[in-house]
Amino acid sequence: MRKSLLVYDGSNALFRAAAEAVTRRTDDLVAVRWDAEPVQAFLEAQFDARPFAFILVEGDFVHVGQETVGRILRRAGVAGPLVDRLKRTYAVGGAPLGRLVHGRTVADLDGTFPLSAGAAAHLAALRQVQEIPVREAGAGEP
Repeated sequence: MRKSLLVYDGSNALFRAAAEAVTRRTDDLVAVRWDAEPVQAFLEAQFDARPFAFILVEGDFVHVGQETVGRILRRAGVAGPLVDRLKRTYAVGGAPLGRLVHGRTVADLDGTFPLSAGAAAHLAALRQVQEIPVREAGAGEP
């Protein structure tokens, strides 16, 4: 079974905890940090850029922004009307929240895109990730 990948901002403890909560319930979803070099190579191959965005790779498709929010919430069993409201909230509040919490603007990129062949080549190693780092390594730590 090919694992799906959730690309998230790992620099924030709240988002690391949320990613862990989402992936702990399933064996087919792996969370990977946006700032990891293999993720950056994947983004460059897929988008010819490195957009700062919430991304889900499922099968041969790459979901970005609101679409990722909706798919992750549905995987968690959240009811449809609430999913729709949260997607709208993300659409309106994603950019300001990105600047406030992440210190950068979230890419103005939403929707579902076919996975490019070049980007697919970067996924095998990313799908092997086994755990989410819950804190950043400090001095003297690996």
